[in-house]
Order: sequence, then C-alpha cells, then structure tokens
Amino acid sequence: MCKTIEESEIQKSGKPNAVPQLLCAIAVSFGATVVGGWLSFTSVAIPKMMDSNEEDDIQIDLHTGSWIASLFFLGNIIGCLLGGYINQRIGARRAFLCSAPIAILTWTMIALSHSLWVILVSRVISGVVFGVFQANGKVYNAEIAHPDMRGSLGTIIGNMFALGSVYTYLSGYFVTSWRVVAWLQTVPACLLGISVFFIPDSPYWLVEKGREEDARKSLIRLRGSLYDVEEELSEIVNKKRIKEERGKSVLETLCSRVFIIPFLRIGALMMITQWAGINVITSYMVNIFIESGSSIDPAIAPIIVCTIQQLLAMVSTGVLRVSPRKPLFLFCATMIAFSQAGLGTYSYLTQEPSDHLSLLTNDTILIETEAEPSYGWVPVFCVVSVNAFRTIGFMAVVQLLLAESFPTEIRAYASGICGAFTAINMFGATKLYPFFVDNLGFHGTFWMYGAVMVLEVVYGSLSIPENKGQSLVKTEDKMASGADKVYDNKVTDDEKV
Repeated sequence: MCKTIEESEIQKSGKPNAVPQLLCAIAVSFGATVVGGWLSFTSVAIPKMMDSNEEDDIQIDLHTGSWIASLFFLGNIIGCLLGGYINQRIGARRAFLCSAPIAILTWTMIALSHSLWVILVSRVISGVVFGVFQANGKVYNAEIAHPDMRGSLGTIIGNMFALGSVYTYLSGYFVTSWRVVAWLQTVPACLLGISVFFIPDSPYWLVEKGREEDARKSLIRLRGSLYDVEEELSEIVNKKRIKEERGKSVLETLCSRVFIIPFLRIGALMMITQWAGINVITSYMVNIFIESGSSIDPAIAPIIVCTIQQLLAMVSTGVLRVSPRKPLFLFCATMIAFSQAGLGTYSYLTQEPSDHLSLLTNDTILIETEAEPSYGWVPVFCVVSVNAFRTIGFMAVVQLLLAESFPTEIRAYASGICGAFTAINMFGATKLYPFFVDNLGFHGTFWMYGAVMVLEVVYGSLSIPENKGQSLVKTEDKMASGADKVYDNKVTDDEKV
C-alpha cells in the first residue's frame, strides 16, 4: 500500500501519530462530562426543588439541598478507595465500561424518584462511580500519552468536564422540570459506554500483568504503525523488572517514600483546594448568584460562566504545551484568590445599607443604593475569573501531577487514596457552605475562601515539582527522591508537553 504524504512525514520525523491518543483520551474523558453533570445538577435542581410553586412531591430548603450536594462526596470516598483495586484487577478500560450503565441508573433513579431518600441514595452511588473515574481517568490518559503529548491530553478531562457543566446549565435553563434535566443527563453516560468500548488497554497496565506483546500492540495502536515503539516499551518493561527485583508488595510500596512524599506534595495540595470554594461554586452556582446580588438572571449567569470556561478549557491545551507548570499554577491560584476576595467584597459593599452604612447620611445611602445596579456584573465576572483560572492552569496542573507522580504499580491506588482524602474535604466544604453563609455572611465566606487560596499559593510554591518534558518513569523516580533535580529539568525547544 502506498504511503500518504502525511504518513511519510510522521515516519521521517520519528514522531508518534497524535490522533489515536487524542481519540482515546476523549473517549475516557466522557466520564468527566458525566461528572460535570453530577456536580452541576445540584446547582440547577436545588433552586427548582426549593420553588414553592413547583408542583412536585419533593420540596426542600437550602440545608436539605446541601445533603443532596454533599452526599455525593461521601460516595466519592468509597469509590476512590475501590478505584485503585478495580484498576489493578480489570484495568481502566473495563472499569469505565462497567461504570457507564451504573451512571445511567443513577440518573434514572433521580428522574423517577418520589421520595427524597431515593435521590440521596442515587447521589451516594453517583459518588462511588465518580471515585472510580477519579482513580482511573487521569491515570489512563497519562499512561497512553507519549511524553510530547501528555500535557495536552491531560487538559482534555477539564475540557469535557466544562462541556458537561454547560450541557447541564443549558438543560436547566430551557427545561422547567429537574426530572427532565436528569433524563437528559443519561446521554453523556451512553456516549461514555459506547466510545470506551473501542479503545485499547493501557500499555503500562498490560506490562504490569505480564502481557508484553499486548502492550506492544496497544502502543502501536496509540502511536501509529509507522512509529517505533520498542524504546518506549523497553523503558516500561525494564522499570517493572527493577521493581520486581526489589520484591515490594503494593502495601509496602504504599508505606514507603515513593508514595508518602508525592502524597504530601500533591495530596495535601488537593485537600487544601477544597476549602478554597472552587467546587462549592459549581454545586451552588445559581444560589450564589442570587445571594451575591448579581443583576444578571441567576439562571443565565451559570451558562455564561460555563461557556467561557469551555472556551478557555480549549485554550489550556495550548498553554500547557508552552508554559512551565509550576509558575502557571501559582499565577492561576493567585488570580483565583483575588477573584474570591472580590466576590466577597462586592457582596459586603452592596448589602443592605443598614448593615454597614448606618453612620452615613440618608442622601449618601440613596446615592450608594442607586449606584449598585450598574455594578451587577461584578459577581459574574468574579465567578468567571475563578472558573477561568481554575481551568486554564490550576486544576490541569494538579491533575497532571497526580497522574504522573506515583509508580505504575500503585498509581491507581495512590490516585484513589488522594481522591478519597480530597472527597472527605469536598464533603465538608459542600455541606458546611450554608453554615458558613449563616454565620460568616456571604462576604465573610468568600473572604475565607480567598485566604485559603493564598495558603494554597504558599504551599504550592514549596511543594510542586517541574516535570515538564519527562517520561512517567523519570518523573516517578524524581518524585520518590524528594528532590527536583534528580533529572535535568531543562526542556529543549522541541519538547512540548
């Protein structure tokens, strides 16, 4: 068969074909679209359930709604702990295949529910499946990616998550019933099950199972038939043999520095993040716009926010190819802190005049009150800013670090353990949001979130390594050593990750 010009160029340049890797990463990342729906659904559904005019069996208040939002993360703890074991037993591909029908079941339960407990049980089950996604999605995308593509593929999860959020908010805006919104959420779950059926298993997982020939076939499918995969395969196999010679079990490895040091660096970073409120915004976005005093329709504002987030998620792919990760993370975290503080400050300045302007003259109060509507765009701008910087570099860097920092034999376990600890904090932050608002005020709550993000910047500056341009084998060696300079971190111009 004659070779096309494009194939000849690939062979001549010695570069892998990016298309198969991209398609496989998108297939797995439909799981992130499902998760985007799960997290955003409460923002859409809780206000509808609280509406006294809604003719439905289920009526709730915000504190009851906080259980719907937060129980998801209790299930997430279980799923994260199970996810690593499931990955080792059946691999990420089969884990996603099994999870898709369960995701469909959870939405069916919500859509058909006539009792609150059914919704709560569904949310716990959803959280379990989310935990399986967390322990497998980032790991799979990192393991199928060539070092030149890993940074770019790592941003696809963020893109697909944003897509799931946009889809949910659009559904909530155009559809009156939260039950119909739940039915519409089965579409991404179906796409996940169908697309994952056609992807190969991870070559790292196959080597761990002693299936080296299958790993070679998987790499050929992922890199293209014109790319020589032997060097990459040899590196994976040799690393496995070195580990076997050490004779450590999974439990022993989890108790060693190769897990503990990356966990202290990345796992702690993930836990601190949850108290900075970025996931709380997703779960309560409509309510937040109502509380903040935004002049923009609270039902439309989340659509604007998530549409911009979706566009910026696509930009983040290019940003990570050219930007060092640590400076990018620190810059984005700093801007998130300013945005959270800005939202709190706007709320403080525009609350009822009697709360903080009682000493001013009536004329001054009148002028201040009349001026407020012209700044009603500020809450939307602040939330857009939080989500924008979260998408461009904050979460993308965290997800990449999580996927590439642990050894292959415990990578899924470690990802699950980090996810479980994160989920505990996500549950607390989400459940306590109404409590914080009641006791600190809306403005005090977001000032607190901004302060936590400042702490994140300080901790990140001390803990985050620079892994740009390195293979997973070299990255895990460096992370285990606890030093950033085991390998030369300088990246040549042609190394774009």
